[in-house]
Amino acid sequence: MRKKLNMDEMKYIIGSVMKYAYESVDDEKREPCEFNEGRKLAYHEVLDTIYNQLGIYKQNQKEFGYSEDWEKPFFSK
Repeated sequence: MRKKLNMDEMKYIIGSVMKYAYESVDDEKREPCEFNEGRKLAYHEVLDTIYNQLGIYKQNQKEFGYSEDWEKPFFSK
């Protein structure tokens, strides 16, 4: 039987995705190309989906590592 993830484990997983997402932003700035742009966009979509699902389930997104301006790096040049 599989065990269910607890809140700390979920926060860790989301934090890992967030870390790689912000690294993809840096990679795209350092080496602009279609691949890095697509990777950055994909990470944004994943984080945005998680953010919205947390809201649907009435969870405080800040407790999961989201800041008020978490999207800003994805759209700044």
